[in-house]
Amino acid sequence: MKLSIVIPVYNVEKHLVRCVQSVVMQELSDYEILLIDDGSTDQSGTLCDELKNNNDSIRVIHQKNSGLSAARNTGIAAATGTYITFVDSDDELCNNTFKGNIEYLISHPEVDMLEYPVEVHASTPKAYQLSFPNETQTTDIFADWIRREGYAHCYAWNKIYRSELWREIRFPVGAYYEDTAVMPAIVRQCRSIHYSGQGCYRYIMHPCSITTSYRYEKQRQLFENNHRLYQEIKDNDSLRTEALRLWICCLNLLIDLGRCTDTDKNDYRAIIEETSRCRPSYKALLKAAPNMATRAKLLPLPLIGLKAYCHSYAKFSQPLQP
Repeated sequence: MKLSIVIPVYNVEKHLVRCVQSVVMQELSDYEILLIDDGSTDQSGTLCDELKNNNDSIRVIHQKNSGLSAARNTGIAAATGTYITFVDSDDELCNNTFKGNIEYLISHPEVDMLEYPVEVHASTPKAYQLSFPNETQTTDIFADWIRREGYAHCYAWNKIYRSELWREIRFPVGAYYEDTAVMPAIVRQCRSIHYSGQGCYRYIMHPCSITTSYRYEKQRQLFENNHRLYQEIKDNDSLRTEALRLWICCLNLLIDLGRCTDTDKNDYRAIIEETSRCRPSYKALLKAAPNMATRAKLLPLPLIGLKAYCHSYAKFSQPLQP
């Protein structure tokens, strides 16, 4: 078996068939689709069984509702492919996404992970294309991933992995933004990574999507995962500029925490105080800021301090609605 495609399923009866059809149309000759029904309460579980009856390459596992991470972990444990990938059940793949990329991996067995393009926020006015340059990185893998700001697009999907990378790693059950928690560990194991210009994953935004619900606890986990990564690299002299860029990313996420309408103010202030203790110099931040695609307005930071800065920025910015 060459490729295992893990699709967690939970209450997506409106989208599931479209998603699975986009995978089946990939013209793969040796693959399996693992539909992990995570205790759906609509017709999703029944649809999984119907899809299985029409395609011998589909396997279905029904389990009690345990969340996205648990469903992916079930798929990882059941996968038999040399390679593994993930597709969310309300998204879809463009034609000719898997075939060429799998052929590349088979002909380059030293490559442990391949990342391919994404249409982010597909089918909305905010849609944009995340593309890659068709190149393979074979040395200094983790540092190169940081320099590419891979933490900004460390989605579990839009990547094909050698299955061995997941031998000891699982997604944290019950967590939000679980991709950002595990991807640094996955990258550290890679002997080489190929950035492919072929194919496209369509990341479709829906009103009920987890990532469109800006709750404090969810956004806090995203901040903490990025801040933990910053703490790991901040003393690495070869990544000094990249660490500053990551800190600016953390600053933006910290501001977003204050913009959540359900923010716990005391908890928020405590996080700001903790973050301020490892704040880089203002001069260094200004030097790094021009190369950031998205950044906070740093100008008043040394005048009013981090706590007042984040509080005032969040107060006068548009709230992030849940």
